[in-house]
Parts: sequence; C-alpha cells; structure tokens
Amino acid sequence: MSSYQDTRQAHSIVGVHIPPVSRPVVFVEGEDRITFLQGIMSQDITRQDPWSIFYSLFLNPKARILFDAWCSIHPEGVGLFPAPGTMEPFMDHLKKYLFFRTKARIHNRSEEFREIRLVGPETITILLPLLDPAMSGSAVRSLKNGGFAMIHPPTFQLDMNVGPQADILVPSDQFDTVSRQIESAVESAGGTILDGKGYMNYLTEKGIPLFPTEINESHFPAEAGLDTIGVSYNKGCYVGQEPVTRLRFQGHLNRRLSGFVLSSPLSSPDPLPLTFLNPEDGSEAGILTRTAYSPVLKQEIGLGYLKKAFWDGEGQHEFLLSDAQRLRSAPLPFV
Repeated sequence: MSSYQDTRQAHSIVGVHIPPVSRPVVFVEGEDRITFLQGIMSQDITRQDPWSIFYSLFLNPKARILFDAWCSIHPEGVGLFPAPGTMEPFMDHLKKYLFFRTKARIHNRSEEFREIRLVGPETITILLPLLDPAMSGSAVRSLKNGGFAMIHPPTFQLDMNVGPQADILVPSDQFDTVSRQIESAVESAGGTILDGKGYMNYLTEKGIPLFPTEINESHFPAEAGLDTIGVSYNKGCYVGQEPVTRLRFQGHLNRRLSGFVLSSPLSSPDPLPLTFLNPEDGSEAGILTRTAYSPVLKQEIGLGYLKKAFWDGEGQHEFLLSDAQRLRSAPLPFV
C-alpha cells in the first residue's frame, strides 16, 4: 500500500484543504439574470432565497451532464462556481444562450478570490470567527474583511448525509493571512490539514461524485444520484428538461453510482475508468471511475457505475477487473 494521509480527524473533528486551483468564480448580473439562468440550469432558481446556496447542473439537450456548479444568491447577482479547470468551456456555454436582447451580464471574477474548503463536524466552529455577525443564519455569509463563505447543505448524492462542508472565497490580497488563521484554528481544534490526496480520499469515503470522473457528458443526473439535490421536476422548460423528466416518470436507469471495495490497491496498468466483469459469465457489469485508500475502513475503496442487474436487488456482488483483481459493491457513503 502506498503512503496516505489519515482522514479520521476530518471525519470526527474538522479538515481544511487549500486547492492548488480554485473553482472558477462567475457572476451573472442584470435585470434578466434570473430568467436567463432559469432557462439553462436544472435547478429552480426562482425558488431560492436571498443569501442562499444551491447545487445545479447544466445539461445538453439530451439531458447529459455538461457542468455542475454550486450557486449562490447575492443582492447584486448570482454566483456560479463550477469545477476547477472548466472556466473557458463553462463561460462559452453561458454565452451560447445569452441572446442579444437579454439584459444579463456575465463576469469572470476568478482572479479576485482564492478558495479554502472546510469539512467535518467542527466546520461551523472554525468558520464563525471569520464571519460578519450581521448575517447570522444565512447559507451565504460575508467575511468580516471581504469575500464570503458558502455553507453547503448536509445532503448530497442519492440524498445521503455527507456531513458539514463550507467553501470560503477569500479576496486574493488577504489569502495568505486568512489561510494561516484557518490552518492554525483547525490544528488547535485537533483537526487536520488535508493535502490533495487526503482531500480526495475524504471525498471518496463520503461517496461524492466529481467532475469529470463521475460527472460528465456520458451520464444523466439520476445515474449519479444528483437529481435529488440538483434537479427540479416542477419548473418550466430548460435545456435538457424533457428527457430528464421523461426518465424520471416514464423510464428506468440502466446504471447508477455505487461504491466498491477492492481486494488490494489497483494493480491494472490501464488508466481509469476500468470496466469490470460479472465472474459468472464474463459480461460487463459496470465501470470503476476512481479509487482511494480509506484510513477509516483500512481498505482500498472506489466509486463507479453499476449496471441495473446488480443493484436492482439486495446484497453485495463481487466482480472482476480484466487482470482478475476482485472488487465488490458497497453502499454509499462509506463513512
């Protein structure tokens, strides 16, 4: 087993991760901003309260996932925060639907902020000293010296509890000071500073699908279990609305997000995703998209998609990778 970072303190106390590449920060402003976004996102933005946060998907006309984004409602506009590295294609996607007479403006504000992520039960305790007390109770909270924090809902994929999380958007010129303050507070609380691999292990233990490994143009929202948090079935027309609604009320899923436990660290020389097989007849049973070592379970775990024949029932199933390595399905979240 390769070296790993212990995630147990993040699950039991708190963890902080400073990503080397922050999420893009896009603000949509103007009097038509709500109607503009309502026509291209899967969540119902008209039902969101001021200073709230919500999760939405941006789909193609066939209801496959192009982008996912956390979104926040501010007095001056709507903040959109898609996955790191997606700025250019995400902006192109928005501008594709920004027609000449639409009174909305799209601003790339990514250079103004850097991101810090908090996870674990003591997330709010660490966050509170940074916040403007005048906005108590809101999911989007201003920082005392500029910037803002977004407190995520506790449920995510498949409507499962993934615990407290918060994204802190710090003004770039204050980042060094604020990041040191947060890291010191986390260490004093008995928490941990998560590097990139440690943070990925934590997210995998929580079963959280990510762009582009589990969230991409190959998948419908429901396959990743994201329709429970990212799709409104009551709003009007939007890009991808008809097939995503038809799948919900008339169709059935052929595969869905699942957890896996591996017999040993991945040994295949081929890159992920990897197809795995039904050992009874050698037929394809699904794909493995991500692996990580879980310090909590002391096992190699993974995420992927399992075909309906193997999840439309009870119990766990065992499968084979092409090199005969074994893995078995497991419920999510792992921890």
